[in-house]
Amino acid sequence: MNPKLNVAMIGYAFMGRAHSNAWRQAGRYFDLPFDVEQKVIIGRNQEACQAAADQLGWENIAANLTDALANHEIDVVDVATPNNSHFPLAMEAIAAGKHVICEKPLAMNAEECQQMYDAANKAGVHVGLWHNYRRAPALSMAQRIVSEGRIGDIRQVRGVYLQDWLTDPESPATWRMSSEICGSGAHGDLNAHLIDATRFVTGLEFTEVSSLAKTFTSERPTPDGGSMTVDVDDALVSLARLNNGAIASFEASRVAAGRKNYQVLEFNGTRGTVVWNFERMNELQYFSFDDDADTQGFRTIMCMDEAHPYAANFWPDGHIIGYEHTFITTVADYLIALGDKSTFTPNFADGLANQQVLDASLESSRTGNWVKVK
Repeated sequence: MNPKLNVAMIGYAFMGRAHSNAWRQAGRYFDLPFDVEQKVIIGRNQEACQAAADQLGWENIAANLTDALANHEIDVVDVATPNNSHFPLAMEAIAAGKHVICEKPLAMNAEECQQMYDAANKAGVHVGLWHNYRRAPALSMAQRIVSEGRIGDIRQVRGVYLQDWLTDPESPATWRMSSEICGSGAHGDLNAHLIDATRFVTGLEFTEVSSLAKTFTSERPTPDGGSMTVDVDDALVSLARLNNGAIASFEASRVAAGRKNYQVLEFNGTRGTVVWNFERMNELQYFSFDDDADTQGFRTIMCMDEAHPYAANFWPDGHIIGYEHTFITTVADYLIALGDKSTFTPNFADGLANQQVLDASLESSRTGNWVKVK
């Protein structure tokens, strides 16, 4: 019989649904050291919070984290809220001695990330960051191929993350268009994933960036019939230098007509290339100069059998997994690391490193200069 692990989750919208499913399902696919108890879900609107609890499988509701920590036995706090609340909520949980797993980006700026990192280290709590794409089997396979040197030394990285939900100027304003709440627009929302995936797959760090940002629609309607000034980017493009001398390019857009969730990463090495497209998330494109000359060419690897990361925990070879499974594998790895007291990644150190790149890119977009990553 495993010990119970009581989880409190803050937020119940898009990410709250994805996280809830992961907490509920992880033990059905992985041998975990704990039995997860979805103890309490937290939200300001108690009626909506209760509806979410009933649908998503949470035992109790609370109006705020303070009440949840006071009235329930909580081991882990899951922060699934807008960006500007990550810092205060995580710091409160850490101060109470709770383990924390937080949505991305970790905070509003590198200074907040540094404080979170320092506090977690001092408290000795187990922390994680929800960069779930790392745990798509195909992207994890790309990391294995690169780390084993199968495509040689990395020379170039290119990443795009394109959506189109803000193409229409009449699309209503949300919190994702306010710098006070989210820090940046497409950049922090989408480029954050490309930055983390690059660091994960290559093991390299960013040293310098040059960026161009654009807001195409500066005023958007609000649900009450008014309007809101948009002060974040609709699109941001970056060039970057990595610490092995490689170069990289990144493009994030929420106004790329026809693109729904088009995230593509290509890693070019001295001996080959790997390409991952999230919209075909189970596949990995692979090219190697080490193949015979008369059979060289890109091949498609379906990363769905026991030879590939995580795939054996789900369905037989060739039976497709989806977006939700990347969250399930994240929870599983987090709990396994918590059980054996090993380091889970990505963690707050990764969140800090990612944010330093995000901050440098924003500074570059404002100044027009190359900016070193601190």
